[in-house]
Amino acid sequence: MTLPPRAASIHAIVFCSLPILGSAGCGLKPVSFPSVPVRPLRAATLEEVVAAYDGYCKGIHSISASGYLDVRDYRTGRGRRLGVRLVATRGGHLYLKGSVAVMTALEVVADGERFWFQLPSKKTTWTGRSDVPPRVDDDQAPYYVLRPGDLTSALLLEPLEPQAGDMLVLEGDREAFSVTLSPGEGRRAVARRRIWLERESLLPLRTRTYDERGDVLNEVKLGDWEGEVKTPHRVVVSRPVQGYEAAFALERVQTNVSIPGRAFAPRIPEGYQVVEVDGR
Repeated sequence: MTLPPRAASIHAIVFCSLPILGSAGCGLKPVSFPSVPVRPLRAATLEEVVAAYDGYCKGIHSISASGYLDVRDYRTGRGRRLGVRLVATRGGHLYLKGSVAVMTALEVVADGERFWFQLPSKKTTWTGRSDVPPRVDDDQAPYYVLRPGDLTSALLLEPLEPQAGDMLVLEGDREAFSVTLSPGEGRRAVARRRIWLERESLLPLRTRTYDERGDVLNEVKLGDWEGEVKTPHRVVVSRPVQGYEAAFALERVQTNVSIPGRAFAPRIPEGYQVVEVDGR
């Protein structure tokens, strides 16, 4: 039977569309791609994931490191790279020295209760409680990004250590496990902390802390794990809401070294102005 011209055209279009449904015709070839073996997923319970994270945190009580530090304020597009040397111990103790072209650009000291933030170019030392932002005034670089409390909690992660009544929620995908901690009891809760661990190794990948509304206060990302005792050589701490970020690229890292207490005592040169930061 001979089809009318219009019917014959429709017939040809329908026939040529069949390869889309799996038939090879009208010059189209099947699409092929290399197969990728899917490895079995590591299984772990909530208790095992929490124990791995808390065990990692509790296994490190001090750190000594050197490398580079990038400070960035994404709201203003300002940033600065520094050579950095630092030591820190648990309890909020920190000494950090940043240099540009072998010249000291800043020094940060914290003893767990107070911080001292020093800029030689300004001959000024800012000081205040450790829970108060430094408010460092500098025309060249956003050094106010460096909150001593954020830095110590990123370099020496704090264990979860859930308390009675806290809610823990485990989630897993092919790459990582995550655990969310929410305090309080009841059917509704606001996240207070969240951690991510690489699924195979159970090493920390990322952490977040939240305020009472559930907004992100700060975030830490870890990577470039090296050494027989694995330590991260990339540590990025940020405050996403404010657009602040401090990124460490460390070349040498030592953990659990002995650090004298005098390393965390302020040393204010003669002639420096001292500015008290009250947090208001």
